[in-house]
Amino acid sequence: MADASPETIQQLIENSEKGLAQIEVSLPLLLETRQTVEEVVKKQDGWNVVLELTLVVLDTILAENEVIYDLSASLDALLKATNDYTKRFYMQSLNLCFVEACQLFVGEDGDENGLLTKLEKLTKELNQAGCQYLLRHIIDDVRAFKINYADKDLRNITRHYDDPIKMYEKQQGLSSIDFFAKGASEMMAIRMEVTVVTSFLLSLIAPQKSQSHNTVSTSKCGFDLKGAFNDAIFNALKEKNLKEEVQNVLDEGQRSLDECYGQYCACCKAVDLLKERECQEPEVFDKMKSLIKLRMEALFLKHDIACSVWGYLNASSDKERSQNLRLIHITKQAALTHIYGYNEKAREKSLWTKINQLEEANDVKLNTCKVENALKILTGNITEDKENSQMFTHYRHKGNFYIPARLQAFGKMVHYQELAESLELLHVCKELGKFTAGLLFCMDEKQKQERKRQKDEWIRKMDGLVAMAGGDKRIEEALKPMRELIEMIYGEKQ
Repeated sequence: MADASPETIQQLIENSEKGLAQIEVSLPLLLETRQTVEEVVKKQDGWNVVLELTLVVLDTILAENEVIYDLSASLDALLKATNDYTKRFYMQSLNLCFVEACQLFVGEDGDENGLLTKLEKLTKELNQAGCQYLLRHIIDDVRAFKINYADKDLRNITRHYDDPIKMYEKQQGLSSIDFFAKGASEMMAIRMEVTVVTSFLLSLIAPQKSQSHNTVSTSKCGFDLKGAFNDAIFNALKEKNLKEEVQNVLDEGQRSLDECYGQYCACCKAVDLLKERECQEPEVFDKMKSLIKLRMEALFLKHDIACSVWGYLNASSDKERSQNLRLIHITKQAALTHIYGYNEKAREKSLWTKINQLEEANDVKLNTCKVENALKILTGNITEDKENSQMFTHYRHKGNFYIPARLQAFGKMVHYQELAESLELLHVCKELGKFTAGLLFCMDEKQKQERKRQKDEWIRKMDGLVAMAGGDKRIEEALKPMRELIEMIYGEKQ
């Protein structure tokens, strides 16, 4: 995977971290101002175009700051990553940001709720032809960006976890850091265009407060207990070399997935060969493919959680750490839904149900109940967590503008709880790994026993023929090629 020069990467990291620090200063005031205006809009009688425009302008300013923060945090992690799996994880995170940002600003075709689309309508109401022209130009830029950089197929395949084979194949196509760095750069350029328009509109709405979204409130003071607690947890974990432990997990991530994918392809090739020979597919192949998919789902879950923790440990502020830990909610919701299911209906279709129906899964040594109990605990609150997953995935979805709620959630996030759940997820993935390894061993032993039974049966038949012929050496010699063929098919000579 080709990288830029160390000097260029270091400069990009420094620029990202500076941008993150600047946005962290302005976001709290923007959120507070936006909430005040929203309350006024809710209390108004009738429809007031100026108030509506004020709220949409503040939504847009809040949105472009959060989008750029999200983008910069993922780019920062991508540039610091040292192995291919982690790099691909943050490429996916950047692509998620690209896709959701386009949805936020201009929506899908025929969607009238994009923030820039709303601004264009409201400026038309106020006869601001210059703003309309600029907004139309920015909307065109966002739509061009969407075509060039926002891969919706990648976003859906890698965020839904519903097909680990397609997920693996799609990830293998991610190799260019430069592509995602250029996409981030273009999004930042679009952000500057948006800033020009929103600054003008603010001055038009309230001239005496035209710079309010760039000023910092210094009136609030006091001790941030939650922030201090999060910092203490962060420093304690760094001292315990958690970063090194997580890095060790990630270093074997791609290798493990490559091995599983190779096994799956081998099964598929064997099935194709049997079909060519007009032979029936043995039941074991279907079992093997289901088992490999479960292993891959568990590996994706394990290593994506590890990536989130790795990003947390490499972040430089409380908000940036929260931005990384939010990915745990997205990963957990998507992966556990397919591994185990969040309710009875979903569980019927889950990989776990399909695997648990195998007769090999009844072996006590496989600790089936132990694994299932752990999965039940983890999926117990997955329905309640669905809103968090939606909020941390989308900036805007089905009429909901999630950024204010997302920022409030970040402010309340206690990192110890997120990390404790992450470690429990990693533990369950380890147990799933043992479970699937045990199943593979049982299947292999069963196949060996079946081959031995079939071999012994053929040998008995031939020995019976020789015995019926009274031990005639000519019969024994004639059966010799068949004996060799049976040894070749069913195993080495004993």
